[in-house]
Amino acid sequence: MKFDLLIFVLILLYGCASLGTPGLKPRVVEDYYAPTGIEKYFLADLPNWANFDQRAGCYKNSNIRYFDVSALMKSYGLNYNKALQVQASYNEEFALFKESSVLHSPTLKEEELLFYKVSEKVSSRIIFFDPPTFKRINLVWLDEIIGNPVKEKKLKSFLNSKIMDEGVPLLLSFCLTRLEVEKKFPTLNAKMITAELLSAYDAQGNLNPGLTIDLGQFFGPDQKLYFYSQQNIFSADGIKGLFKIQNY
Repeated sequence: MKFDLLIFVLILLYGCASLGTPGLKPRVVEDYYAPTGIEKYFLADLPNWANFDQRAGCYKNSNIRYFDVSALMKSYGLNYNKALQVQASYNEEFALFKESSVLHSPTLKEEELLFYKVSEKVSSRIIFFDPPTFKRINLVWLDEIIGNPVKEKKLKSFLNSKIMDEGVPLLLSFCLTRLEVEKKFPTLNAKMITAELLSAYDAQGNLNPGLTIDLGQFFGPDQKLYFYSQQNIFSADGIKGLFKIQNY
């Protein structure tokens, strides 16, 4: 009996000593977190070398997470516009999170909480892009001026011209996020449609051969859309909707 007791005491002492053994670490709470499956709404990220927009002629510096909009609409009963608002809001919130936690990579739990946070915001009508209701919308192509001071100066002059008195200006970028536009061009005070609002799906949930923006999902049939570019010949590939192309 004494021998059995001695063995028990030795095992207990060994177990206590093992807790302080170098190299043994307790499991973190994240290891026990059961994911809810929101990753099914995320499309695969493009590698940096392929994250290039031929229409705009520029690389995307931000790795934007595009959603499976079709699955999102079916799961949550969202229309196309609201699904895009969730996608755009998620990307902006995710970018702000990474800026505030440079040394900390977001965990799956944090990404899911972020997803549900922006979903609730959109449900509460707190949206990423609130389109202007003016009768005339002056869409201005932003990507063509990136890295060109002469073109940038011309754009700023155009935004202050009398043409803008006829309708509200709206910047359009396929390469830059809203945060990037605000940092790059802090003096361009205008609403904007940026890369977070593009989609690989159309309004019916069908997969497109590339990223597109459907202006008809943001503006009504009674609004007149004018698209302005500094190029004499501009390809509107990837931009859906009814609009008139103008050179300035």
